[in-house]
Amino acid sequence: MKTPKDKSKDFKMLWIRFDEDSSDKHQLFFKEHSIRNQQPEYPRHKTLFLLNVPPYATNDSLKNAFTELCGQVHFVTFANTKGFKTAYIVFEKESSLNKALELSNTSIITLNNDKNLCLTGIKKWCKEYNDSIYNEKTLKQEIDEYMSVYDKQIEERIAKEKTTEEDEEGWITVTGGKKRGQFAPSRKESTIGKVQQKEEQRKKKNQLLNFYTFQVRESKKQNLAELRKKFEQDKKRLQELKVKRTFKPF
Repeated sequence: MKTPKDKSKDFKMLWIRFDEDSSDKHQLFFKEHSIRNQQPEYPRHKTLFLLNVPPYATNDSLKNAFTELCGQVHFVTFANTKGFKTAYIVFEKESSLNKALELSNTSIITLNNDKNLCLTGIKKWCKEYNDSIYNEKTLKQEIDEYMSVYDKQIEERIAKEKTTEEDEEGWITVTGGKKRGQFAPSRKESTIGKVQQKEEQRKKKNQLLNFYTFQVRESKKQNLAELRKKFEQDKKRLQELKVKRTFKPF
């Protein structure tokens, strides 16, 4: 079993600095990225694993620097974005990774030079802001493409709803129609029954009540009978409560 010191021997080292005028430089530790469960986005024999990447290093600056030293880089990703970072560099060819692994410990990578720019501070923020502004023509083109695909889907759905289906008894049900909207689902029998019931109740409420004199007289008699019945029930309930009462002060 390898100890932490033995594991550190697997890494190689080179130097990295911001520009040629920088008095400070940092050590980069790197090795080939090869693990048991290799991720498909980080293929074997093409991925370089880096530690101690300084905060000012960007994806583009690392990509340009390693492309110049070793060969074409496919992409660069960071595992963390705060403080000193961990990076994965995926090359286009295996030979580029071999060149990277052969770099000496005295090699120096310069991120900011005449060929490649590594923006920091307010210049970096301005670039990020400008990149965040969407191009109006590109946005319009994407919207038009999306709407054309959407309209095509709508037409296919309408055509599908209008197709005929034959049941076991030989009856043909024709779906379609736009009475309740283009995409309203077909109503079930229970739903239709509820709608009809509500319609009948609405019609009853709209009917003229107590229009004739005899209707008024009959309604008054009915209300009076209901009041008398309720009064008798209340009297009976009161008598039952008095009988059940255990506390009798007098």
